[in-house]
Parts: sequence; C-alpha cells; structure tokens
Amino acid sequence: MAPHGPGFTGATHSHNPEYPDDDWNLYTQIDVETVQGLNVTTQPDVVGIFKPFALRLNEIPSIFSDADEEIMINVRFISPVHIRKIMVIGGGESEAFHPRNMKCYVNYDAMDFTSLDSVRPAQEFDLPINNNGSSELITAIHPFTNVNMVSFYFPSNHGDIETTSIRYIGMQGEHTHYRREAVNTNYELLCTHQDITQREESKGSMDTGMR
Repeated sequence: MAPHGPGFTGATHSHNPEYPDDDWNLYTQIDVETVQGLNVTTQPDVVGIFKPFALRLNEIPSIFSDADEEIMINVRFISPVHIRKIMVIGGGESEAFHPRNMKCYVNYDAMDFTSLDSVRPAQEFDLPINNNGSSELITAIHPFTNVNMVSFYFPSNHGDIETTSIRYIGMQGEHTHYRREAVNTNYELLCTHQDITQREESKGSMDTGMR
C-alpha cells in the first residue's frame, strides 16, 4: 500500500486525529506498565522513547546508559503483533552517543544481560547514524510474526564511549487486537444463534430427562 503522508514506507492512516499517520506505529500496542530498561539512568523515560513518528526527533525524553555503554529494553505487547520494520534514532550531545549495533530477542521472558550467552537473537542489525529519522530496518518475517514480547539489546555506540543514548524506537507492523475483536464478535453471534436454536428445539421436552 502506498504511504499516506510522513512515516515509515507503506504506512497507513491512523484513526487517532492527533497523529493520523501512526496506525502502523506499534507503540500504541505496548503494555506500558511492564516496559523495562536495563542499565539506564532514568527508568521512567524508557517508555517515552516509543512515541509518535511526528515526535521522533524530540530530544525529550531520551534515555542514557548508566554504568557502561550497554542498554537493554524489554517490551511486552497487549496483544500479539507482527513487526515488519524498526527505526532507531540516537540521542545525546553528539553522534558518538548513538547506538551502533542492535540485537533483537523475540518472545523471551525475563531477558537480562546474563541471558545473552544462552539465547540466540532473532536478528542483528548494524545501525547507521539516523539523525533525521529516515533509515529503516527490515525484519525477518517469520521470527517477528506473532510477537508477544521483544527485547532490544544495544551493545555499543558509534563513539566507543561509555555512554549510549536513544531518543526514539519505532516499530512498523500489524496488530491482532482488532482482528481478535472481530473473531470474538462473530463467536458471540454464533453462540447466541445456537442458544436460541437450542431453546427452540428444547421446548416441550423439559421433562424427558438427560439423553
């Protein structure tokens, strides 16, 4: 589908009038109460870097690594999603702070730095300097389909310094929330119809006992 206005390639219109081109942006499907940042200076800012595409270049909020250059972010979704593209924009005072590599781990609970040696990433990316938010990362279809949880691990930055900073992570794809609602509605209609039919068929036979 051709893109409608700014956003990732192939983006479609949202029903949110404030950000009409963000229907593709899966930040709306994140369980914000469970987002976790490891080795970051300010935990509350982690969920804030998943924001509307129109705000991708805003420096606030940004996150910064704490003890060294590594950052890990664990994200859980409110319903399964299909992640097709990812965008990462670095933060900080210079490009030296921008992350240089990213590894993605899909559907692993309780990922932390001790898990890195035992869990294989779904995909690895070399990250370019992306100051204007135009570089997209294409994901492998199979491992990024029906994603309940994704972990982003950033092991290094472009300056080989002790601090890494990120201001934006965008995920383009599809979510199953509306599809699930449609299925549930059809199921409820089917059950209601069956219930009516069974009541009609059972009239006059209530005293016959179990069959």
